[in-house]
Amino acid sequence: MTTARDDFDSRHLDVLRAVIDAGSITKAARQLHLSQPAVTASVKKLEAALGVTLLERFARGVTPTDAGRRLLLHARRIDTQLDELVADVTTRDAPLGPLVLGASTTIAAGLVPKLFARFRAEEGASGLRLIVGNTSEIIAQVESGALPLGLVEGPPRAARVRLERLLDDTLLPVVAANSPFRGNNMDLNTPVLWREVGSGTRTVVERALRKLGRKPMPFDLELGSTAAIRRAVGLSLGVAFLSRWSMGEDLDAGRLRLLHIPGFEIARRFSWALPSAPLSGTVARFHAFASAQHELVVP
Repeated sequence: MTTARDDFDSRHLDVLRAVIDAGSITKAARQLHLSQPAVTASVKKLEAALGVTLLERFARGVTPTDAGRRLLLHARRIDTQLDELVADVTTRDAPLGPLVLGASTTIAAGLVPKLFARFRAEEGASGLRLIVGNTSEIIAQVESGALPLGLVEGPPRAARVRLERLLDDTLLPVVAANSPFRGNNMDLNTPVLWREVGSGTRTVVERALRKLGRKPMPFDLELGSTAAIRRAVGLSLGVAFLSRWSMGEDLDAGRLRLLHIPGFEIARRFSWALPSAPLSGTVARFHAFASAQHELVVP
């Protein structure tokens, strides 16, 4: 029985990507050195194979449909995987140099050490240089080329950096076990311990609390690291919103307790921040290795 996969020609993906990036079939045809009818036919063959419309056509150009955007995302992911495949196969026998990596603070403290320990044990990496900053700082350094690879919390904004999901995370409201803020429900007058502006954690917490009518207040505290916030919440200075990656031991030991806010949950994503150029060498090997470590993405 013939399936969509049988009729699917991956070469048409390159044409579709060029059309979407150019915003015009005419411009894409010029860039690809093809005729306009050939480009149009390529897109139509792809649409016919998949049974969906991939482009919305207007007088001034084209924009992708939802299906087109999803297909483009998969196409770019395939490109990345092919680049990593080539890098892995051609450098597999070469010794790995030190890994240079940027990570936002929660990921740097809670996830990177676990991933690197396994990477060094199984792949023989010789060392690690980890640059820690908030999400905006790490993305900016990947964008400028100062860092070859990043891991960030989000929702990050990155115009010229490719973002790729690594795993999902949850931020939970906690106070010290002996905190004077009694009860399970969060009082909106309780001081909040914020990260600094530019932090991925700050962005998602602000967005979630805004729905409850709570915005940053003069009596809140702003601290520039997850470690500082953990220390402050332990001293009963307010309520903190911490990643399940960073507070498991404190909950188990009874140093912190969860607050219950009905219908309230802060979900976010940990993402790779990838440069526009293909990865190579140690960072390519680490990216491929870490992305496959499904058993390590459970705290």
